[in-house]
Amino acid sequence: MLDKESKHKPIKSAIIVSKVYKRPVAGAIREIASFLQSLGVTAYLDQNTSVGFNIPEVPCISRKQMQNQDLIIVVGGDGSVLGAARTLVDLNVPVLGVNRGHLGLLTDVSPSQLHQALTSIVAGRYTKEMRMMLDVRVTRENEDGASELVGQSLATNETVIHSGMLAHMMVFSVSIDDNFMYSLRGDGIIVNTPTGSTAYSLSAGGPIIEPHLDVLSLVPMFPQSLNCSPIIIPGSSAVRIDFERPETPEWININCDGQVTIRGDTNCTVSICQHKTPLTLIHPEGYDYYSVLRQKLGWGQQLF
Repeated sequence: MLDKESKHKPIKSAIIVSKVYKRPVAGAIREIASFLQSLGVTAYLDQNTSVGFNIPEVPCISRKQMQNQDLIIVVGGDGSVLGAARTLVDLNVPVLGVNRGHLGLLTDVSPSQLHQALTSIVAGRYTKEMRMMLDVRVTRENEDGASELVGQSLATNETVIHSGMLAHMMVFSVSIDDNFMYSLRGDGIIVNTPTGSTAYSLSAGGPIIEPHLDVLSLVPMFPQSLNCSPIIIPGSSAVRIDFERPETPEWININCDGQVTIRGDTNCTVSICQHKTPLTLIHPEGYDYYSVLRQKLGWGQQLF
């Protein structure tokens, strides 16, 4: 959901978060912290960022203390925002992405716009947007018939269920809210949010979905069928995926946002639903989703 109201409460405190990459972002972190302080904002580093960068002039804050702050600023690329979202979404603190990566669909503050954007945001002039996240659980029945948890993760973009081997098909069935949808033979399936519709799903032929819509998308991967198209379902749906069980169980991989992989087998069940807490993103004034698609993905551009 996109909040059209652009005037909000001013920002008084902010936490800077960044992954430790070879990419030199320490200078950017220092610049952001210094500029925030010049605007009267108390700037912190989260504990992981503080350990990874030697910036003693910016105080460190614990995870528990973070929930009382006004803003989380993620410095890096879209992958940095995806990683931060999984671990920080339940704090319910708005997130702003500052782009130091490549594409920047989620990190929409560029280095050239940094000071102007931060000045407006600190003054309360920004747009708020709620982005759905997925809760992914992999379970297996034990010998007593009880369900045991194999793995669990959140995802902002998508979860991809596949065999983990190149060009290796598997057979699985998909149910929505305990209603059987179909059985499929293919390389796997992508279950994505509207945010993830411009990520891996797009490469697999899935539709672009406006991020404020409360829907999920299911995109089969290389199905051995001519009539198995992607489908859009309500965002409140509970998706269940079961696998054909050969005599000897085969490995499957359940990948979340291309960053977390849960290793299971064909005796497992994958359950996917909407996470209880959405990710709150902050955009600078004038944010336009269609403009982002045109600029970042070349959407709608003439070929000749």
